Amino acid sequence: METIFVEEELPVADLQKLGLFRDGKILLEPDAVQALLSGRRTELIGLSNLQADGFVIERLDAKLSLDRSPDGIVVVKAHPIYKDAQPHPQLNEHEAAVLSEKGLASIRKVYGNPPGKSATYVIEYDPETKEFVSYRPEQVKAPEKVNGEKLTDKQKEDFRNGDLVTLSDGTRFQHRASVSKGILSDRKALVLSVLLDGGISYLLITGIRNLIGANTPQKEAYTKGYKEALEDMQRHQRSTGELQAQQLADENHKRGYSRGSSR
Repeated sequence: METIFVEEELPVADLQKLGLFRDGKILLEPDAVQALLSGRRTELIGLSNLQADGFVIERLDAKLSLDRSPDGIVVVKAHPIYKDAQPHPQLNEHEAAVLSEKGLASIRKVYGNPPGKSATYVIEYDPETKEFVSYRPEQVKAPEKVNGEKLTDKQKEDFRNGDLVTLSDGTRFQHRASVSKGILSDRKALVLSVLLDGGISYLLITGIRNLIGANTPQKEAYTKGYKEALEDMQRHQRSTGELQAQQLADENHKRGYSRGSSR
């Protein structure tokens, strides 16, 4: 899966200060690492014995994200749970209210500094930390297919902008930067087909959160399209595994290796 950051850029020193790197290992779940590398926030993580400004914080629940400074340095940012909604410099009071109080999913804004280098940002509200989260739509990788149904260019654009996308069978979903999986849906699971390096990669995403402001419980995942896409993914995995095994065998043959060889 293409990401905004690469694993080698993870700031080990920052993770060590948070107690999340020890003995050469990152003490985060794979989903959390993937969220960080993709430019999203993790789920809430319990941090212990933090030292800051001469104080020791025994426990702090916070989400984590990565940020890249203008000079290219990547740092870990912690997002604790605030008592009140934190202001955002690009939102007026009305915009902040409709996001935090009225349940609007997101707002698109054009801003930037210096003048002439403005860009479009999507701003959403994270009710867990009470912060506003912004992202660049062009940095979001839209899937080619969802549950086997090919998305139109308009649907891909809507997804990158955080707008609701609806499939022909009624399945609804949208991109969400403030959740670790990066997607919300009225279905509990989806199969995404993503174009990577000229080929298709399948992603089975389970445990998806419901849509913002949903008035009905999530539906089960097992639509016809989901089942067929899951079968396609399994066939792809089998064929890819067989191909990799054959490539390895061919390479070993070229090098003079064979089963039982003592080399």
